[in-house]
Amino acid sequence: MKIEIEPKIVFLLKKLYEDSLPQETGGILFGYYSEDLTLAYLTDIYYDIADSKKFYRSFIRGKKGFKQYSKKMWQEKKYYLGEWHTHPSSLPYMSMQDKKQMLEIQKQKKINCPEPILIIVGEKNKKTLISTQIFLHNKIIFDEIFI
Repeated sequence: MKIEIEPKIVFLLKKLYEDSLPQETGGILFGYYSEDLTLAYLTDIYYDIADSKKFYRSFIRGKKGFKQYSKKMWQEKKYYLGEWHTHPSSLPYMSMQDKKQMLEIQKQKKINCPEPILIIVGEKNKKTLISTQIFLHNKIIFDEIFI
């Protein structure tokens, strides 16, 4: 499976990363899958969630407003695809905590997302990077996009 991210989302992720420095920020990914389920189209993100907690080296995503936003996405035939967050002034590599959280999401029947996507925004040599991880069955597919 591969991920296609709309250019407006790449731009927005970069802006949210820069605006949140030196703290982490994050949110929720929405989009849809191709008919053959080989491509995930990332079209929307939910961010600036009022009850989220932002710190220098951690981020706790809130839930306020999620139901309304999710309902709007469903009406547009877009669905929960996973999570995103930032790693300020560091590489966008998944931590053990990130991995554990995504494996929990993968197991939750209520969420109904057996192949969750994790996007992390960070930097290397003052260049913003976006890494993507797809938790596909028993493996993790990793990619990196320089922007």
